[in-house]
Amino acid sequence: MFGGKGIEVSLWDITSCSKTWSAKSPRTNSLGIFTRPWFTAGTFLCKDDHRKIVACTNSHQVRLYDTALQRRPAISVEFKESPIKAVAADPNGHDVYIGTGTGDLASFDMRTGKLLGCYFGKCSGSIRSIVRHPDLPLIASCGLDSYLRIWDTNTRQLLSAVFLKQHLTTVVLDSHFSVEEPGEMKSKQLESSVETETEVRKEKKKKSKAITEDETEAQIRKEKKSRTIEEEEQAGLVDHSDINDEVYARKEKKKKKSRGIEGGKERDSDGEICSPKRRKSGERSKCLKKRSKKQLVA
Repeated sequence: MFGGKGIEVSLWDITSCSKTWSAKSPRTNSLGIFTRPWFTAGTFLCKDDHRKIVACTNSHQVRLYDTALQRRPAISVEFKESPIKAVAADPNGHDVYIGTGTGDLASFDMRTGKLLGCYFGKCSGSIRSIVRHPDLPLIASCGLDSYLRIWDTNTRQLLSAVFLKQHLTTVVLDSHFSVEEPGEMKSKQLESSVETETEVRKEKKKKSKAITEDETEAQIRKEKKSRTIEEEEQAGLVDHSDINDEVYARKEKKKKKSRGIEGGKERDSDGEICSPKRRKSGERSKCLKKRSKKQLVA
């Protein structure tokens, strides 16, 4: 599908690169004024049936074309006064979602052209892209206000908004996208908290085990040290006993020598002791002098 400013909507075959269908401009209004075509957005109404096309214009119109019936629009609806910049089809095959240049978001039933409702929480900038989730009742929109928003199609409430710091022109949904209920989120949070608690407990147990191992190692070291000290003390006691024996033997030798010296000493007639050392040295002892005096007196 192809269209633009001053160009009517047309269908092209990509394989043969040829035009298969082109729309015809609508009739003039009640005042006889002809509006120049300016298409700003478009989509196929159903994936299986490509004969129905929804095209939006800069003159805030939503048009439904049926290529099997006619070239002019089968249904044409106006929405507010701002140009429509984005459109997306619903999987049910008859609803569409449109976004305007002033940030309005609404849904239409293209079977009758009836406005189903507007979405709460108006955007602050032009909406440039809308995507419908294939399974869940969700739509995502983005625009020039730098926000990515997710809406609920049943309640038309805003579920989430993320600021992305730049102007946005296109949004695409992941096929594995899913929404979790608050209860599931809480259960998951509880599970994560329990896991963290178990991890903390495991770490504490590991630390306590390491501490106990360190304590046991310290006790073993202390026991080894005490054993070595006892062995050294025993060895020291044996050495002391040997030293005492040697000292005792030396004392006994000294006693024997002193006894021998006393036995070798001589007594004079007056009972005075005369040491043999003095005799060996050649010096006269006092006892000899005394004898000579006695002799002289006698």
